[in-house]
Amino acid sequence: MAPSLILYRRLLHYVRPYWWAFALAVVGMVIVAAGDVVMAYMVMPIIQRLQNPDPAMTVQLPLAVVAVFLLRGLGSFMSEYGMAWTGHKVVFDLRREMIDRMLSLPTPFYDAQSSGELISKFTFDAYQLAAATSSAITTAVRSALTIAGSLGLLFWLNWRLTLISIVVMPPVTAVIRYFSRRLRRVARDVQQRTGAITHVLEEIVGAQRVVKIFGGQDYERKRAVAGANKLRQSMSKQSSASAASPPFLQFVGACVVGFIVYIALKQSEAGGFDAARFTTYVIALLTLIDRLRSMSGVNANIQRGLAAAESIFGLIDEVPEQDRGTVVLERVRGELRFDRVSLRYAGSDKDALREVSLVIAPGQRVALVGPSGGGKTSLVNLIPRFYEPSSGRITLDGEGIDELTLSNLRSHIALVSQDVTLFNDTVAANIAYGAMSGAPRDAVERAAVAAHALDFIQALPKGFDTVVGQDGIRLSGGQRQRLAIARAILKNARILILDEATSALDSESERHVQAAMDALMQGRTTIVIAHRLSTIERVDSIAVLDAGRVVEQGTHAELLARNGIYAKLHRIQFAAGTALV
Repeated sequence: MAPSLILYRRLLHYVRPYWWAFALAVVGMVIVAAGDVVMAYMVMPIIQRLQNPDPAMTVQLPLAVVAVFLLRGLGSFMSEYGMAWTGHKVVFDLRREMIDRMLSLPTPFYDAQSSGELISKFTFDAYQLAAATSSAITTAVRSALTIAGSLGLLFWLNWRLTLISIVVMPPVTAVIRYFSRRLRRVARDVQQRTGAITHVLEEIVGAQRVVKIFGGQDYERKRAVAGANKLRQSMSKQSSASAASPPFLQFVGACVVGFIVYIALKQSEAGGFDAARFTTYVIALLTLIDRLRSMSGVNANIQRGLAAAESIFGLIDEVPEQDRGTVVLERVRGELRFDRVSLRYAGSDKDALREVSLVIAPGQRVALVGPSGGGKTSLVNLIPRFYEPSSGRITLDGEGIDELTLSNLRSHIALVSQDVTLFNDTVAANIAYGAMSGAPRDAVERAAVAAHALDFIQALPKGFDTVVGQDGIRLSGGQRQRLAIARAILKNARILILDEATSALDSESERHVQAAMDALMQGRTTIVIAHRLSTIERVDSIAVLDAGRVVEQGTHAELLARNGIYAKLHRIQFAAGTALV
Protein backbone atom coordinates (compact mmCIF):
# COMPACT_ATOMS: atom_id res chain seq x y z
CA MET A 1 0.00 0.00 0.00
CA ALA A 2 1.30 3.47 -0.89
CA PRO A 3 2.62 5.52 2.08
CA SER A 4 0.06 8.28 1.43
CA LEU A 5 -2.82 5.80 1.60
CA ILE A 6 -1.45 4.39 4.86
CA LEU A 7 -1.36 7.90 6.33
CA TYR A 8 -4.90 8.63 5.10
CA ARG A 9 -6.22 5.42 6.64
CA ARG A 10 -4.48 6.12 9.93
CA LEU A 11 -5.84 9.66 10.06
CA LEU A 12 -9.34 8.36 9.31
CA HIS A 13 -8.99 6.15 12.38
CA TYR A 14 -8.76 9.35 14.44
CA VAL A 15 -11.72 10.85 12.58
CA ARG A 16 -13.97 7.86 13.36
CA PRO A 17 -15.09 9.02 16.86
CA TYR A 18 -16.34 12.25 15.27
CA TRP A 19 -17.98 10.64 12.26
CA TRP A 20 -21.22 12.56 12.79
CA ALA A 21 -19.48 15.96 12.52
CA PHE A 22 -17.50 14.73 9.54
CA ALA A 23 -20.71 13.44 7.94
CA LEU A 24 -22.42 16.82 8.42
CA ALA A 25 -19.41 18.49 6.83
CA VAL A 26 -19.61 16.11 3.85
CA VAL A 27 -23.34 16.87 3.50
CA GLY A 28 -22.43 20.56 3.41
CA MET A 29 -19.84 19.86 0.71
CA VAL A 30 -22.42 18.00 -1.35
CA ILE A 31 -24.79 20.96 -1.06
CA VAL A 32 -22.07 23.41 -2.18
CA ALA A 33 -21.03 21.19 -5.10
CA ALA A 34 -24.65 20.72 -6.14
CA GLY A 35 -25.16 24.49 -5.96
CA ASP A 36 -22.21 25.08 -8.27
CA VAL A 37 -23.53 22.59 -10.83
CA VAL A 38 -27.12 23.87 -10.58
CA MET A 39 -25.96 27.45 -11.13
CA ALA A 40 -24.11 26.37 -14.27
CA TYR A 41 -27.20 24.50 -15.46
CA MET A 42 -29.55 27.45 -14.77
CA VAL A 43 -27.77 29.52 -17.41
CA MET A 44 -29.58 27.48 -20.09
CA PRO A 45 -33.21 28.18 -18.99
CA ILE A 46 -32.34 31.85 -18.36
CA ILE A 47 -31.01 32.27 -21.93
CA GLN A 48 -33.96 30.32 -23.30
CA ARG A 49 -36.38 32.63 -21.49
CA LEU A 50 -34.52 35.62 -22.91
CA GLN A 51 -35.16 34.22 -26.37
CA ASN A 52 -38.73 33.11 -25.54
CA PRO A 53 -40.11 35.24 -22.68
CA ASP A 54 -42.40 33.55 -20.11
CA PRO A 55 -44.01 35.76 -17.40
CA ALA A 56 -44.15 32.90 -14.87
CA MET A 57 -40.45 32.04 -15.27
CA THR A 58 -39.54 35.73 -14.98
CA VAL A 59 -40.40 35.47 -11.25
CA GLN A 60 -39.42 31.86 -10.62
CA LEU A 61 -35.88 31.93 -12.06
CA PRO A 62 -34.59 34.85 -9.91
CA LEU A 63 -36.12 33.23 -6.82
CA ALA A 64 -34.46 29.95 -7.76
CA VAL A 65 -31.10 31.73 -8.04
CA VAL A 66 -31.55 33.27 -4.56
CA ALA A 67 -32.58 29.89 -3.11
CA VAL A 68 -29.56 28.14 -4.63
CA PHE A 69 -27.19 30.75 -3.18
CA LEU A 70 -28.89 30.53 0.23
CA LEU A 71 -28.57 26.74 0.33
CA ARG A 72 -25.02 26.97 -0.94
CA GLY A 73 -24.14 29.40 1.88
CA LEU A 74 -25.65 27.03 4.46
CA GLY A 75 -23.69 24.14 2.98
CA SER A 76 -20.50 26.19 3.01
CA PHE A 77 -20.91 26.93 6.73
CA MET A 78 -21.65 23.29 7.50
CA SER A 79 -18.64 22.03 5.57
CA GLU A 80 -16.08 24.57 6.78
CA TYR A 81 -17.09 24.61 10.44
CA GLY A 82 -17.70 20.85 10.56
CA MET A 83 -14.31 20.04 9.06
CA ALA A 84 -12.51 22.63 11.20
CA TRP A 85 -14.15 21.26 14.39
CA THR A 86 -13.27 17.69 13.38
CA GLY A 87 -9.73 18.70 12.47
CA HIS A 88 -9.16 20.46 15.80
CA LYS A 89 -10.45 17.41 17.69
CA VAL A 90 -8.18 15.09 15.70
CA VAL A 91 -5.15 17.32 16.33
CA PHE A 92 -6.07 17.49 20.03
CA ASP A 93 -6.21 13.69 20.20
CA LEU A 94 -2.85 13.44 18.44
CA ARG A 95 -1.31 16.00 20.80
CA ARG A 96 -2.68 14.06 23.75
CA GLU A 97 -1.12 10.86 22.40
CA MET A 98 2.18 12.66 21.86
CA ILE A 99 2.10 13.90 25.46
CA ASP A 100 1.33 10.39 26.74
CA ARG A 101 4.11 8.92 24.65
CA MET A 102 6.66 11.54 25.68
CA LEU A 103 5.92 10.85 29.34
CA SER A 104 6.55 7.14 28.77
CA LEU A 105 9.69 7.33 26.62
CA PRO A 106 12.99 6.08 28.05
CA THR A 107 15.80 8.41 29.08
CA PRO A 108 18.08 7.39 26.13
CA PHE A 109 15.46 8.78 23.74
CA TYR A 110 15.84 12.26 25.26
CA ASP A 111 19.60 11.92 25.17
CA ALA A 112 19.40 11.66 21.38
CA GLN A 113 16.72 14.31 20.76
CA SER A 114 16.76 18.08 21.01
CA SER A 115 13.92 19.65 22.92
CA GLY A 116 13.35 22.14 20.09
CA GLU A 117 12.56 19.36 17.62
CA LEU A 118 10.06 17.81 20.03
CA ILE A 119 8.39 21.17 20.72
CA SER A 120 8.17 21.77 16.97
CA LYS A 121 6.07 18.62 16.62
CA PHE A 122 3.51 20.03 19.05
CA THR A 123 3.42 23.48 17.47
CA PHE A 124 4.46 23.67 13.83
CA ASP A 125 3.68 20.10 12.74
CA ALA A 126 0.35 20.05 14.55
CA TYR A 127 -0.57 23.39 12.95
CA GLN A 128 0.27 22.08 9.49
CA LEU A 129 -1.86 19.00 10.09
CA ALA A 130 -4.74 21.12 11.39
CA ALA A 131 -4.64 23.21 8.21
CA ALA A 132 -4.67 20.07 6.07
CA THR A 133 -7.56 18.48 7.96
CA SER A 134 -9.74 21.59 7.87
CA SER A 135 -9.59 24.11 5.02
CA ALA A 136 -7.43 22.05 2.64
CA ILE A 137 -9.49 18.87 2.82
CA THR A 138 -12.71 20.89 2.73
CA THR A 139 -11.62 22.56 -0.49
CA ALA A 140 -10.35 19.30 -1.96
CA VAL A 141 -13.51 17.29 -1.28
CA ARG A 142 -15.81 20.12 -2.30
CA SER A 143 -13.87 20.62 -5.54
CA ALA A 144 -13.87 16.87 -6.27
CA LEU A 145 -17.66 16.74 -5.87
CA THR A 146 -18.10 19.80 -8.08
CA ILE A 147 -15.83 18.26 -10.72
CA ALA A 148 -17.89 15.06 -10.66
CA GLY A 149 -21.15 17.01 -10.96
CA SER A 150 -19.77 19.23 -13.72
CA LEU A 151 -18.60 16.20 -15.67
CA GLY A 152 -22.07 14.70 -15.38
CA LEU A 153 -23.62 17.90 -16.71
CA LEU A 154 -21.09 18.10 -19.54
CA PHE A 155 -21.81 14.50 -20.59
CA TRP A 156 -25.52 15.26 -20.52
CA LEU A 157 -25.06 18.36 -22.68
CA ASN A 158 -22.65 16.80 -25.21
CA TRP A 159 -21.04 13.47 -24.43
CA ARG A 160 -18.86 13.37 -27.54
CA LEU A 161 -17.30 16.72 -26.80
CA THR A 162 -16.80 15.79 -23.16
CA LEU A 163 -14.91 12.62 -24.06
CA ILE A 164 -12.29 14.82 -25.77
CA SER A 165 -11.69 16.71 -22.51
CA ILE A 166 -11.24 13.43 -20.62
CA VAL A 167 -8.22 12.59 -22.81
CA VAL A 168 -6.08 15.21 -21.03
CA MET A 169 -6.77 13.85 -17.53
CA PRO A 170 -3.87 11.31 -17.39
CA PRO A 171 -1.15 13.92 -18.08
CA VAL A 172 -2.77 16.32 -15.60
CA THR A 173 -2.82 13.55 -13.00
CA ALA A 174 0.85 12.81 -13.68
CA VAL A 175 1.75 16.46 -13.14
CA ILE A 176 -0.17 16.53 -9.86
CA ARG A 177 1.61 13.39 -8.65
CA TYR A 178 5.02 14.87 -9.52
CA PHE A 179 4.37 18.07 -7.62
CA SER A 180 2.87 16.11 -4.70
CA ARG A 181 6.05 14.10 -4.22
CA ARG A 182 8.25 17.17 -4.47
CA LEU A 183 6.07 19.10 -2.03
CA ARG A 184 6.21 16.23 0.49
CA ARG A 185 10.01 16.12 0.35
CA VAL A 186 10.33 19.86 0.79
CA ALA A 187 7.75 19.85 3.61
CA ARG A 188 9.81 17.28 5.54
CA ASP A 189 12.87 19.51 5.15
CA VAL A 190 10.91 22.54 6.41
CA GLN A 191 9.80 20.59 9.48
CA GLN A 192 13.33 19.47 10.32
CA ARG A 193 14.75 22.96 9.97
CA THR A 194 11.88 24.46 11.97
CA GLY A 195 12.76 22.06 14.79
CA ALA A 196 16.44 23.03 14.51
CA ILE A 197 15.81 26.79 14.75
CA THR A 198 13.36 26.23 17.61
CA HIS A 199 16.09 24.35 19.49
CA VAL A 200 18.63 27.15 18.94
CA LEU A 201 16.18 29.82 20.12
CA GLU A 202 15.26 27.74 23.16
CA GLU A 203 18.94 27.52 24.10
CA ILE A 204 19.41 31.27 23.65
CA VAL A 205 16.45 32.03 25.92
CA GLY A 206 17.38 29.42 28.54
CA ALA A 207 21.06 30.38 28.64
CA GLN A 208 20.70 34.14 28.16
CA ARG A 209 22.75 34.94 31.27
CA VAL A 210 25.62 32.70 30.17
CA VAL A 211 25.44 34.23 26.67
CA LYS A 212 25.71 37.74 28.08
CA ILE A 213 28.43 37.12 30.64
CA PHE A 214 30.69 35.19 28.25
CA GLY A 215 30.04 37.42 25.26
CA GLY A 216 28.35 34.75 23.19
CA GLN A 217 26.01 37.10 21.33
CA ASP A 218 27.91 36.92 18.02
CA TYR A 219 28.21 33.15 18.16
CA GLU A 220 24.55 32.64 19.00
CA ARG A 221 23.50 35.19 16.41
CA LYS A 222 25.44 33.30 13.72
CA ARG A 223 23.82 30.01 14.79
CA ALA A 224 20.32 31.48 14.84
CA VAL A 225 20.73 33.42 11.58
CA ALA A 226 22.21 30.36 9.83
CA GLY A 227 19.29 28.23 11.04
CA ALA A 228 16.78 30.90 9.96
CA ASN A 229 18.45 31.14 6.54
CA LYS A 230 18.30 27.38 6.03
CA LEU A 231 14.62 27.48 6.96
CA ARG A 232 14.11 30.36 4.51
CA GLN A 233 15.74 28.34 1.72
CA SER A 234 13.53 25.34 2.42
CA MET A 235 10.41 27.47 2.58
CA SER A 236 11.42 29.18 -0.68
CA LYS A 237 11.69 25.76 -2.34
CA GLN A 238 8.28 24.91 -0.90
CA SER A 239 6.82 28.16 -2.25
CA SER A 240 8.42 27.52 -5.63
CA ALA A 241 6.89 24.06 -5.88
CA SER A 242 3.51 25.35 -4.66
CA ALA A 243 3.54 28.27 -7.10
CA ALA A 244 4.62 26.24 -10.14
CA SER A 245 1.82 23.68 -10.00
CA PRO A 246 -1.31 25.88 -10.49
CA PRO A 247 -0.04 27.91 -13.50
CA PHE A 248 1.05 24.77 -15.33
CA LEU A 249 -2.28 23.07 -14.72
CA GLN A 250 -4.13 26.25 -15.66
CA PHE A 251 -2.21 26.43 -18.92
CA VAL A 252 -3.06 22.82 -19.73
CA GLY A 253 -6.67 23.51 -18.79
CA ALA A 254 -6.77 26.66 -20.94
CA CYS A 255 -5.50 24.68 -23.93
CA VAL A 256 -8.25 22.11 -23.36
CA VAL A 257 -10.92 24.79 -23.00
CA GLY A 258 -9.69 26.58 -26.11
CA PHE A 259 -9.76 23.35 -28.13
CA ILE A 260 -13.23 22.37 -26.89
CA VAL A 261 -14.62 25.87 -27.52
CA TYR A 262 -13.24 25.67 -31.03
CA ILE A 263 -14.99 22.34 -31.66
CA ALA A 264 -18.19 23.61 -30.01
CA LEU A 265 -18.20 26.69 -32.20
CA LYS A 266 -17.75 24.49 -35.25
CA GLN A 267 -20.69 22.36 -34.13
CA SER A 268 -22.74 25.49 -33.47
CA GLU A 269 -22.02 26.72 -37.01
CA ALA A 270 -23.35 23.41 -38.28
CA GLY A 271 -26.51 23.81 -36.19
CA GLY A 272 -25.64 21.10 -33.68
CA PHE A 273 -25.40 23.43 -30.68
CA ASP A 274 -27.94 26.14 -29.82
CA ALA A 275 -26.77 29.30 -28.00
CA ALA A 276 -28.26 28.37 -24.60
CA ARG A 277 -26.81 24.89 -24.62
CA PHE A 278 -23.43 26.13 -25.83
CA THR A 279 -23.23 28.85 -23.15
CA THR A 280 -24.21 26.37 -20.41
CA TYR A 281 -21.58 23.93 -21.66
CA VAL A 282 -18.82 26.56 -21.57
CA ILE A 283 -19.79 27.74 -18.07
CA ALA A 284 -19.89 24.15 -16.78
CA LEU A 285 -16.49 23.54 -18.36
CA LEU A 286 -15.07 26.71 -16.80
CA THR A 287 -16.48 25.62 -13.42
CA LEU A 288 -14.73 22.27 -13.79
CA ILE A 289 -11.41 23.94 -14.73
CA ASP A 290 -11.72 26.36 -11.81
CA ARG A 291 -12.17 23.45 -9.40
CA LEU A 292 -9.19 21.68 -10.95
CA ARG A 293 -7.20 24.84 -10.27
CA SER A 294 -8.40 24.82 -6.66
CA MET A 295 -7.39 21.18 -6.33
CA SER A 296 -3.88 21.93 -7.59
CA GLY A 297 -3.55 24.88 -5.22
CA VAL A 298 -4.70 22.96 -2.17
CA ASN A 299 -2.38 20.08 -2.94
CA ALA A 300 0.53 21.94 -1.32
CA ASN A 301 -1.33 22.23 1.99
CA ILE A 302 -2.34 18.58 1.91
CA GLN A 303 1.25 17.46 1.27
CA ARG A 304 2.47 19.64 4.13
CA GLY A 305 -0.20 18.08 6.32
CA LEU A 306 0.80 14.55 5.32
CA ALA A 307 4.47 15.32 6.04
CA ALA A 308 3.40 16.68 9.44
CA ALA A 309 1.38 13.51 10.06
CA GLU A 310 4.49 11.44 9.28
CA SER A 311 6.45 13.44 11.85
CA ILE A 312 3.73 13.20 14.51
CA PHE A 313 3.18 9.48 14.00
CA GLY A 314 6.95 9.02 14.15
CA LEU A 315 6.88 10.29 17.74
CA ILE A 316 3.73 8.36 18.66
CA ASP A 317 5.30 5.16 17.30
CA GLU A 318 8.45 5.49 19.42
CA VAL A 319 8.92 2.48 21.70
CA PRO A 320 8.04 3.42 25.31
CA GLU A 321 9.93 2.33 28.38
CA GLN A 322 9.83 -1.42 28.72
CA ASP A 323 7.87 -2.28 31.84
CA ARG A 324 7.62 -6.04 32.02
CA GLY A 325 7.65 -6.06 35.79
CA THR A 326 4.75 -7.64 37.63
CA VAL A 327 5.91 -7.48 41.26
CA VAL A 328 4.56 -4.76 43.55
CA LEU A 329 6.25 -4.24 46.92
CA GLU A 330 4.10 -2.27 49.35
CA ARG A 331 7.02 -1.64 51.69
CA VAL A 332 10.74 -2.20 51.25
CA ARG A 333 13.61 -2.55 53.68
CA GLY A 334 15.98 -0.94 51.20
CA GLU A 335 18.64 -3.57 50.53
CA LEU A 336 20.34 -2.92 47.19
CA ARG A 337 22.67 -5.37 45.48
CA PHE A 338 24.69 -4.77 42.32
CA ASP A 339 25.91 -8.07 40.91
CA ARG A 340 28.60 -7.67 38.22
CA VAL A 341 26.73 -4.77 36.61
CA SER A 342 28.05 -3.28 33.37
CA LEU A 343 26.64 -0.41 31.31
CA ARG A 344 27.48 0.84 27.85
CA TYR A 345 25.56 3.78 26.43
CA ALA A 346 24.19 3.59 22.90
CA GLY A 347 26.73 4.81 20.38
CA SER A 348 29.64 4.51 22.80
CA ASP A 349 32.62 2.24 22.19
CA LYS A 350 33.49 1.71 25.85
CA ASP A 351 31.70 0.74 29.04
CA ALA A 352 30.58 3.44 31.49
CA LEU A 353 30.43 0.73 34.18
CA ARG A 354 32.37 -2.55 34.22
CA GLU A 355 31.28 -5.47 36.39
CA VAL A 356 30.40 -3.38 39.42
CA SER A 357 29.50 -5.45 42.49
CA LEU A 358 28.22 -3.59 45.52
CA VAL A 359 25.97 -4.42 48.46
CA ILE A 360 24.09 -1.68 50.34
CA ALA A 361 22.35 -2.90 53.48
CA PRO A 362 18.94 -1.55 54.58
CA GLY A 363 19.39 1.87 56.16
CA GLN A 364 23.05 2.07 55.21
CA ARG A 365 24.52 5.37 54.01
CA VAL A 366 26.95 4.87 51.13
CA ALA A 367 28.87 7.61 49.36
CA LEU A 368 30.13 7.33 45.79
CA VAL A 369 33.27 9.30 45.08
CA GLY A 370 35.97 9.33 42.49
CA PRO A 371 37.34 11.28 39.53
CA SER A 372 34.92 12.93 37.13
CA GLY A 373 33.63 10.43 34.58
CA GLY A 374 34.27 7.51 36.89
CA GLY A 375 30.69 6.22 36.65
CA LYS A 376 29.06 7.56 39.84
CA THR A 377 26.00 9.09 38.15
CA SER A 378 25.74 6.17 35.73
CA LEU A 379 25.50 3.79 38.68
CA VAL A 380 22.71 5.64 40.51
CA ASN A 381 20.81 6.13 37.24
CA LEU A 382 20.43 2.36 37.02
CA ILE A 383 18.50 2.16 40.31
CA PRO A 384 15.29 3.88 39.07
CA ARG A 385 15.90 2.22 35.67
CA PHE A 386 16.58 5.41 33.75
CA TYR A 387 18.97 3.12 31.88
CA GLU A 388 19.11 -0.65 31.63
CA PRO A 389 22.40 -2.42 32.46
CA SER A 390 24.18 -4.10 29.57
CA SER A 391 24.85 -7.08 31.82
CA GLY A 392 24.55 -8.05 35.47
CA ARG A 393 21.65 -7.75 37.88
CA ILE A 394 20.38 -5.25 40.44
CA THR A 395 18.06 -6.37 43.24
CA LEU A 396 15.93 -4.55 45.80
CA ASP A 397 15.18 -6.66 48.86
CA GLY A 398 16.09 -9.72 46.81
CA GLU A 399 13.76 -8.89 43.92
CA GLY A 400 15.27 -7.95 40.56
CA ILE A 401 14.40 -4.33 39.89
CA ASP A 402 13.35 -5.35 36.37
CA GLU A 403 10.76 -7.64 37.97
CA LEU A 404 9.11 -4.71 39.78
CA THR A 405 6.73 -2.46 37.93
CA LEU A 406 8.37 0.85 37.06
CA SER A 407 5.84 2.90 39.04
CA ASN A 408 6.28 0.70 42.11
CA LEU A 409 10.08 0.75 41.91
CA ARG A 410 10.23 4.53 41.57
CA SER A 411 7.70 5.05 44.35
CA HIS A 412 10.35 3.81 46.79
CA ILE A 413 13.02 6.26 45.55
CA ALA A 414 13.56 9.97 46.20
CA LEU A 415 16.10 11.97 44.24
CA VAL A 416 17.80 15.29 44.95
CA SER A 417 20.39 16.41 42.42
CA GLN A 418 22.58 19.45 42.00
CA ASP A 419 20.60 20.34 38.85
CA VAL A 420 17.35 21.27 40.59
CA THR A 421 14.18 21.10 38.51
CA LEU A 422 11.31 23.33 39.59
CA PHE A 423 8.08 24.00 37.72
CA ASN A 424 6.36 27.30 36.99
CA ASP A 425 3.92 26.76 39.84
CA THR A 426 3.58 27.63 43.50
CA VAL A 427 6.09 26.75 46.19
CA ALA A 428 3.59 24.32 47.73
CA ALA A 429 2.92 22.62 44.38
CA ASN A 430 6.66 22.19 43.79
CA ILE A 431 7.11 20.51 47.16
CA ALA A 432 3.96 18.38 46.91
CA TYR A 433 4.63 17.41 43.30
CA GLY A 434 3.18 14.54 41.28
CA ALA A 435 1.87 11.65 43.36
CA MET A 436 2.20 13.84 46.47
CA SER A 437 -0.07 16.59 45.11
CA GLY A 438 -2.83 15.62 47.54
CA ALA A 439 -0.62 16.02 50.60
CA PRO A 440 -2.15 18.24 53.32
CA ARG A 441 -0.68 21.71 53.77
CA ASP A 442 0.64 20.96 57.27
CA ALA A 443 2.70 18.03 55.87
CA VAL A 444 4.13 20.35 53.20
CA GLU A 445 5.04 22.89 55.86
CA ARG A 446 6.72 20.24 58.04
CA ALA A 447 8.82 19.17 55.04
CA ALA A 448 9.82 22.80 54.49
CA VAL A 449 10.81 23.12 58.16
CA ALA A 450 12.92 19.97 57.95
CA ALA A 451 14.67 21.35 54.85
CA HIS A 452 15.32 24.69 56.62
CA ALA A 453 13.21 26.40 53.95
CA LEU A 454 10.33 27.82 56.01
CA ASP A 455 11.96 31.17 56.77
CA PHE A 456 12.58 32.19 53.16
CA ILE A 457 9.21 30.77 52.04
CA GLN A 458 7.35 32.89 54.59
CA ALA A 459 9.29 35.94 53.37
CA LEU A 460 7.98 35.46 49.82
CA PRO A 461 5.06 37.70 48.69
CA LYS A 462 2.44 34.94 48.98
CA GLY A 463 4.35 32.42 51.06
CA PHE A 464 3.65 28.85 49.95
CA ASP A 465 1.32 30.18 47.24
CA THR A 466 4.07 32.20 45.52
CA VAL A 467 4.70 31.18 41.90
CA VAL A 468 8.44 30.48 41.53
CA GLY A 469 8.73 31.15 37.78
CA GLN A 470 10.17 28.97 35.04
CA ASP A 471 12.68 26.57 36.62
CA GLY A 472 12.45 28.60 39.86
CA ILE A 473 14.07 31.67 38.30
CA ARG A 474 12.65 33.93 41.06
CA LEU A 475 14.53 32.01 43.75
CA SER A 476 18.22 31.82 44.59
CA GLY A 477 20.21 28.68 43.93
CA GLY A 478 20.20 27.74 47.59
CA GLN A 479 16.46 28.31 47.88
CA ARG A 480 15.79 26.10 44.88
CA GLN A 481 17.99 23.40 46.39
CA ARG A 482 16.11 23.47 49.67
CA LEU A 483 12.74 23.16 47.90
CA ALA A 484 14.07 20.05 46.14
CA ILE A 485 15.18 18.66 49.51
CA ALA A 486 11.75 19.43 51.00
CA ARG A 487 10.18 17.52 48.09
CA ALA A 488 12.31 14.47 48.89
CA ILE A 489 11.52 14.77 52.60
CA LEU A 490 7.78 14.87 51.89
CA LYS A 491 7.98 11.74 49.73
CA ASN A 492 9.47 9.84 52.68
CA ALA A 493 10.93 7.13 50.44
CA ARG A 494 13.06 4.30 51.80
CA ILE A 495 15.79 4.89 49.22
CA LEU A 496 17.42 8.30 48.86
CA ILE A 497 19.72 9.34 46.02
CA LEU A 498 21.57 12.57 46.80
CA ASP A 499 23.64 13.95 43.95
CA GLU A 500 25.56 16.86 45.49
CA ALA A 501 22.36 17.87 47.27
CA THR A 502 24.00 20.73 49.19
CA SER A 503 26.24 21.99 46.39
CA ALA A 504 24.33 25.24 45.78
CA LEU A 505 24.11 26.31 49.41
CA ASP A 506 26.14 28.90 51.23
CA SER A 507 28.05 27.81 54.32
CA GLU A 508 25.34 28.79 56.82
CA SER A 509 22.51 27.18 54.81
CA GLU A 510 24.64 24.09 54.20
CA ARG A 511 25.17 23.65 57.93
CA HIS A 512 21.42 23.70 58.63
CA VAL A 513 20.47 21.56 55.64
CA GLN A 514 23.22 19.05 56.36
CA ALA A 515 21.74 18.55 59.80
CA ALA A 516 18.30 18.05 58.23
CA MET A 517 19.78 15.60 55.72
CA ASP A 518 21.51 13.65 58.50
CA ALA A 519 18.15 13.27 60.25
CA LEU A 520 16.45 12.36 56.99
CA MET A 521 19.00 9.64 56.22
CA GLN A 522 18.44 7.85 59.50
CA GLY A 523 16.91 4.43 58.83
CA ARG A 524 16.90 4.95 55.07
CA THR A 525 19.14 3.47 52.42
CA THR A 526 21.02 6.47 51.10
CA ILE A 527 23.41 6.81 48.19
CA VAL A 528 25.32 10.07 48.15
CA ILE A 529 27.31 11.27 45.16
CA ALA A 530 29.83 13.72 46.55
CA HIS A 531 32.70 15.76 45.23
CA ARG A 532 33.36 17.62 48.46
CA LEU A 533 34.67 14.84 50.65
CA SER A 534 34.13 16.85 53.84
CA THR A 535 30.36 16.26 53.52
CA ILE A 536 30.59 12.45 53.61
CA GLU A 537 33.08 11.70 56.35
CA ARG A 538 30.31 10.31 58.61
CA VAL A 539 28.63 7.93 56.15
CA ASP A 540 28.74 4.19 56.80
CA SER A 541 30.73 3.28 53.72
CA ILE A 542 32.48 5.00 50.82
CA ALA A 543 32.87 3.39 47.38
CA VAL A 544 35.49 4.86 45.08
CA LEU A 545 34.75 4.53 41.36
CA ASP A 546 37.37 5.00 38.69
CA ALA A 547 36.93 4.21 34.98
CA GLY A 548 33.64 2.44 35.68
CA ARG A 549 34.95 0.12 38.41
CA VAL A 550 34.75 0.07 42.20
CA VAL A 551 38.43 0.29 43.07
CA GLU A 552 38.17 1.00 46.81
CA GLN A 553 35.54 0.64 49.52
CA GLY A 554 35.53 1.31 53.24
CA THR A 555 34.98 4.00 55.85
CA HIS A 556 36.60 7.39 55.69
CA ALA A 557 39.32 6.39 58.14
CA GLU A 558 39.97 3.04 56.44
CA LEU A 559 40.38 4.63 53.02
CA LEU A 560 42.73 7.29 54.33
CA ALA A 561 44.82 4.55 55.91
CA ARG A 562 45.08 2.70 52.57
CA ASN A 563 46.64 5.78 50.99
CA GLY A 564 44.94 5.05 47.65
CA ILE A 565 42.81 7.12 45.28
CA TYR A 566 40.50 8.37 48.05
CA ALA A 567 43.41 9.50 50.18
CA LYS A 568 44.88 11.32 47.18
CA LEU A 569 41.58 13.11 46.46
CA HIS A 570 41.27 14.02 50.14
CA ARG A 571 44.79 15.50 50.26
CA ILE A 572 44.11 17.58 47.13
CA GLN A 573 40.85 18.98 48.54
CA PHE A 574 42.35 19.57 51.99
CA ALA A 575 45.28 21.45 50.45
CA ALA A 576 42.89 23.53 48.31
CA GLY A 577 40.76 24.30 51.36
CA THR A 578 43.80 25.33 53.39
CA ALA A 579 45.00 27.55 50.56
CA LEU A 580 41.61 29.27 50.40
CA VAL A 581 41.67 29.89 54.13
